[in-house]
Amino acid sequence: MPFKPLALLLALSPLCAAAQTFGVAVDSKVILRNGAGAIPERPAGDSAAFFRLEDGRLRKLGEVAVPTSYLGPPTSIAVSPRGDLALVLSSSKVDPADPTRYAADDRLSVVDLSGKAPKLVQTLALGVRPSSVKFDRSGDTALVSSNPDNGFVYLSIRDRRAAIAEKSTLAPSMGPLSSAFAPDGKRVLVAQSDAQRVSLYDWRDGRIVQPAIRDMAAGVTPFTVAWCGADLAVVGNFGIPDSGNGDIDTVSLIDLAGARPRVIDTVAVGSAPEDVACSPDGRYAVAAVQNMSNRPAAHPWYSPHSLVVLLKIEDRRLRRIDAAPIGAWAEGVAFGDDSRSVLAQSIDDRALHLLRIENERLKPAGAPVVFANGAPAAIGVAGR
Repeated sequence: MPFKPLALLLALSPLCAAAQTFGVAVDSKVILRNGAGAIPERPAGDSAAFFRLEDGRLRKLGEVAVPTSYLGPPTSIAVSPRGDLALVLSSSKVDPADPTRYAADDRLSVVDLSGKAPKLVQTLALGVRPSSVKFDRSGDTALVSSNPDNGFVYLSIRDRRAAIAEKSTLAPSMGPLSSAFAPDGKRVLVAQSDAQRVSLYDWRDGRIVQPAIRDMAAGVTPFTVAWCGADLAVVGNFGIPDSGNGDIDTVSLIDLAGARPRVIDTVAVGSAPEDVACSPDGRYAVAAVQNMSNRPAAHPWYSPHSLVVLLKIEDRRLRRIDAAPIGAWAEGVAFGDDSRSVLAQSIDDRALHLLRIENERLKPAGAPVVFANGAPAAIGVAGR
């Protein structure tokens, strides 16, 4: 390939971006009632919906009935690097003995995306209550984190089926909540919320290599992590869960270059950043911030809307440059391959919002997608 300056390649990349597949887990078992999560009387049924993002526009590919759950991080759905398979977790279900309460669940659904419409091809009992799932870069292995059961489940993917290859348990009180693979697939970051740390591991032969390369302290309750190119990452620090104290929480930047990775910057983003994502070009990060929107209206720090907070990554520092309102009770957030399109979810309005970065500002890019059967609770992106 003839040499082109990096700036020119970055400028051309949005024009050359291929269509990209997104998966959305839709939970029918949750509504916001008087500032608290509640189970509706007659849930319509959970599902996973799939979309193609191309030229800044969303096109729905289809939807399939599978169990899902909003409890835990919004990383309970993963799309394979090739975009032809999806894995969907369910960590909770309506308690058969009491329809006003949740009971633990352990199901993983495998959805075939290679045909004209999404198709459920397998349901697998994991034997642990799952929190997050990610394909590795090969697409032949997936990593399930279980915060309640303090360990990992390694999945082998063959012929559009998943099998449990191995389970491992960590030292007490680690609580792995979510993970993210490096662009080269050789390392993985894990947010270990119970231990109040983010750990970097080698990834070899489809397994995490113990001990960790480095354990880092970023902020209170590291929740989700995202790589920003080869040697930077961000982590959203959720704060004290369910405290309702209105404290402002943070996003931290991690330098992963060299032998001693470390947290190098932290910025305030608002109360309870539920999810974070990085643009493929490494210039921006976004956080989906709940912003006290899932609290009673009489609460002293109540807000009627969540925020999508836009951060610029510059000179190995984070800078908050904009914020856009979305519906109450934010969940997942993701970037498109053009590094300018942003997808964000909110539970109360049951909507998937499409935003666009223009002149370093976040602007709505069309009407949100509203789900009739439930609330979008997690998001997965092909290749990430």
